[in-house]
Amino acid sequence: MADHQAAIVARFGTSRRMEPEEELRLARLAANPAPARDAATVVLLRDAPAGSGIEAYLLRRTRAMSFAGGMHVFPGGRVDPSDAAEDLPWVGPSAEEAMPGLDDDPARARALVCAAVRETFEECGVLLAVPAGGTVSPGTGNPGWAAERRAMESHRSGLAELLTRRGLALRADLLAPWTRWIAPELEPRRYDTRFFVAALPAGQLPGELATELSTEADGMLWIRPAEAMERFVAGEIGMLPPTAFTLAELSAYDDVAGALAAARTRDLKPIMARIVAGDGTWQLSFPHLLPPDGAPGTPLDGAPDTEPGTPSGTAPAPAAGTRGGVPR
Repeated sequence: MADHQAAIVARFGTSRRMEPEEELRLARLAANPAPARDAATVVLLRDAPAGSGIEAYLLRRTRAMSFAGGMHVFPGGRVDPSDAAEDLPWVGPSAEEAMPGLDDDPARARALVCAAVRETFEECGVLLAVPAGGTVSPGTGNPGWAAERRAMESHRSGLAELLTRRGLALRADLLAPWTRWIAPELEPRRYDTRFFVAALPAGQLPGELATELSTEADGMLWIRPAEAMERFVAGEIGMLPPTAFTLAELSAYDDVAGALAAARTRDLKPIMARIVAGDGTWQLSFPHLLPPDGAPGTPLDGAPDTEPGTPSGTAPAPAAGTRGGVPR
């Protein structure tokens, strides 16, 4: 994993030139940082069909999206007010009991789990829920479930309604928190994102066709985390830092059971990259990787002058919301 981390920093941690108007914009953000909105994302995992190892599910956002267009991401998004609904069916331990350290506020922890489940179903049709009196997740392959997903995505139905109608309930222990990333303070659009891992439920298949995905995605793939990192380093696929770091960490596990067990012991201390700007340049640094006496803003040695997420290694000056974090 050390090599993967070095590769990530090499892609993201180099100094970039910026135009004067961008420098002024960052100065204004430094004086008045935008608040970070709560978000949740889910890394769906399955044991690789052939040989040892695990595979993770990635969506490719449509290039027309103003935020992270063309990037490969995990299903997820921001917490919606409906995720705090008290009438949402729930069985088993509370989020606070199942996920110590997820959040100091039990209500927020519950809403984060609800958002993770809702967004995963909306974006790829996988529902992390169980029959109210059972422990096995339902199959979601028939056309009726596709209609349910479209209704939720278009806000004609909500998660609480779906679960009640289908006799289902959420179980917090179907997911496990993996990490927490907060977008840098110089981002105009900021999220405080909790990343969860979950095993793909038996009998469920995430969307593979464009018509089975959310309107924000136009492709998907199951991929071993190590292969995803190789393709990222080669410039074949684009990812933002939280996605890349999460995949790098997951590449250390040989099966889903091992990854889920490791998640239960993870440190959920927030990670926040820093944007260091001045003298016509900006640089993304990762303080959580620096030694105690390391200078903030100093990338690992040997970082080439490449631009993140672009095959050619070149891109325009940093655009709003594209540097440090996304709820994926």
